[in-house]
Amino acid sequence: MSSRKRPVRRTFDKAFYERYYESPATAVVNAVEIQRLTKFILSYLTFLEIDVATVLDVGCGLGMWKRTLRKSAPRVEYTGIEVSEYLCDRFGWHHSSITKFRSRRKYDLVICQDVLQYLNRNEVVEAVERISRLCREALYVDVPTKEDFGGGTLDLMKSDRNVHVRSVTWYRRLLEEYFTNAGGGLFISKRSRTRLLAMERASRQ
Repeated sequence: MSSRKRPVRRTFDKAFYERYYESPATAVVNAVEIQRLTKFILSYLTFLEIDVATVLDVGCGLGMWKRTLRKSAPRVEYTGIEVSEYLCDRFGWHHSSITKFRSRRKYDLVICQDVLQYLNRNEVVEAVERISRLCREALYVDVPTKEDFGGGTLDLMKSDRNVHVRSVTWYRRLLEEYFTNAGGGLFISKRSRTRLLAMERASRQ
């Protein structure tokens, strides 16, 4: 990754989604990967005896999670929020950032994939606190970290580098105020009745 400081992206237009999500040659994630991820998350939550009836998808993008959930768990009530006006006009998503989103509903599963890297530190702190209020049971988080960019984990030809790059430790410390790290990007709310055994946790708590 170049040492030159890049401006953090704030525009999520048609060109952005064509480049990072719709073009097979440059897409950072595809429907097959989301299908595998959905199967993993739902299976693990079933093992933990957590029923998923409601899902909040933060930064729902093209709606890949909605499509896979419709196949895997058709009875799940899905809510998608998105900051991109282009996608809200295209798909009818609820136009909101996570820091602005308000709901009396509590969600069994909150999905936050490739969102937090576009927020400044104060916004991330506010976002995680907001998610903790909305989440009844489990949170799935995926965010590229300094270790991913520096360790060759990411395909830099496909990854958006106009983001905030922070350490995995910083994110984990913030999340662990409200959640227990269950591994695989899955975090269990501390308000959940589910309790993980020590060996099921991905960090000391």
